[in-house]
Amino acid sequence: MELMSPVDALFLAAESREHPLHVGALQLFQPPGGAGRAFVRETHRAMLECQDIAPLFRKRPSSLHGSIANVGWSTDNDVDLGYHVRRSALPAPGRVRELLELTSRLHANLLDRHRPLWETHVIEGLKDGRFAIYSKMHHALIDGVSGLTLMRQSLSADRDDTDFRAAWSPAPRAPRAPGSAPGGCTASVECSHQLAGLPRRRFGWRVRRCWNSS
Repeated sequence: MELMSPVDALFLAAESREHPLHVGALQLFQPPGGAGRAFVRETHRAMLECQDIAPLFRKRPSSLHGSIANVGWSTDNDVDLGYHVRRSALPAPGRVRELLELTSRLHANLLDRHRPLWETHVIEGLKDGRFAIYSKMHHALIDGVSGLTLMRQSLSADRDDTDFRAAWSPAPRAPRAPGSAPGGCTASVECSHQLAGLPRRRFGWRVRRCWNSS
């Protein structure tokens, strides 16, 4: 067991159902031209195939024998991506309002301390054809600035980059040319706090910050 820092332990000790202490991000994406109706399902399936998981995404809280407080981290060597990476569909009429209501419910739930403290939700059913990815991770594992960095590294501006990269994967990232033009699919990024767990490359997504897109 790896001992926690006092700050990490405090984040866990101070958490309650009324005051969850995870950070989250909600992102909106426009599928690329010509994408079929199964695009979101295929995206979710590609995420589940990313079984190479970085140590940060394997950490779960642990207690010393006889203690009820979480004072250390153990490593989950059998992370269930089927639990951590889920797909949902919005009810009609599929407005941003329904998306925000669903995200609010997802964000209100505490993360399961018997598992690594993160979740990613792929959400389809928006009436304008977009889909969303909502991710959350406990503040004991990551802060907002680090989460924003993770989000940026999980995306590519290269329209010819056809590999797939999940945020939880530890594989090295290929360098990107400075000033390269965005290409592929337009993504509207909505950050409720700064954290993301989303695919990086396979579809050549273009990222465009659009704080008032909805």
